[in-house]
Amino acid sequence: MKIFFFGQATGGNALLWFNFLNHQTKNNKQLEITFLARTLCTLKHSFKVFSPYGYKKLPKVIQKLRNKSVSLFLLDLYLFLLKRKGIQDLLILQGNYTPATNLKVLNKIEHKKSILNIYGSDFYRKYLRKELDKAGLKQFIEVLEKVDVIHCNWHTTKDDFLNEFPQFSEKVLCCPWGADLDWYEHEMKPKKRKENKVFLSTRALHSYNNVDLVVEAFCKAFPSNTHHQLHIVGAYGCDPEVLKKIRKIIIDYDQSNNIKIDIDKWYEGTDLMNLYDSADYNICFGSTDQLTISIVYAYLRGTKNILSPLDNYQYLSQLGFKTQSICEEISVENLKEKFLYLVDNSMDEKSIISDEKLAREVFNLETVFNHYMEKINE
Repeated sequence: MKIFFFGQATGGNALLWFNFLNHQTKNNKQLEITFLARTLCTLKHSFKVFSPYGYKKLPKVIQKLRNKSVSLFLLDLYLFLLKRKGIQDLLILQGNYTPATNLKVLNKIEHKKSILNIYGSDFYRKYLRKELDKAGLKQFIEVLEKVDVIHCNWHTTKDDFLNEFPQFSEKVLCCPWGADLDWYEHEMKPKKRKENKVFLSTRALHSYNNVDLVVEAFCKAFPSNTHHQLHIVGAYGCDPEVLKKIRKIIIDYDQSNNIKIDIDKWYEGTDLMNLYDSADYNICFGSTDQLTISIVYAYLRGTKNILSPLDNYQYLSQLGFKTQSICEEISVENLKEKFLYLVDNSMDEKSIISDEKLAREVFNLETVFNHYMEKINE
């Protein structure tokens, strides 16, 4: 079975897939995976990865020159060489962020079936918010027309996608992603109920994730001598202006002892599990309608989610999840009230156990991968 991936090789979503594919190649010797990276490759892998952008960060000027060479000729060279690997049983495009390149991959890599994963952000940001230029928007649709299956990783993404593209209804599949298998093999550790709470935010430091609002709400909710802690992990993406704003808020409120910022540390494997084990609450306060994997991690480790009022988060209640708290609006004041309310509220152990069990059933990459295999066999 030959499967060809084209997608990110750094970042949270990429880590999710890389860990899963490492498991697959280890346990299934008949599976031959080829991964062509559309970004710098920074992740460990036991399968074949080809990275035109390199494997480690270079000085900015040199990296800029390398990126330019990729766009001019290096990617075409990789595709020419990879074409010699023969017909692929399945070609999987991890997102439609670069439609022109996706079309190039679809045309040059021979394959029997093709699947496009819609992450959510590529559809909402790149297409609906028109971050692509006019040519890019046209190519976005060309990719949709060309692939055999369009896979959405969340129900609201599927609904919004079909509202925009009803003509593709017969080829749209929805199956939520999940954590890699390690998370299901390690049992959830019971939290030690303590008076001093740890709040966690692992969203990339981009303006639409509103991490600066999270920091300000924490500062307003608790005085500078509080024993509560806020841990900001921003290694998955960092806008310098957002980071500057966050640091100013911390200084203004004299909260440097209570707020920890990690922008260079990369968490994965047991370190990532321990990160969620250490926290009482996980905060996702973004403005874009997509389901972040950090919410799934929180359910699996008994960490309570505090969420912004997006449709996709409301959908969690419909599926039967109970422990999340959803703010009424995206504002500092509303989040502050949720902080104050939650700290004084005891955890419901039965609901935590119930949510962890439900998360194992709903969010499962093995199920997603099995759907892909079914498409090959049809």
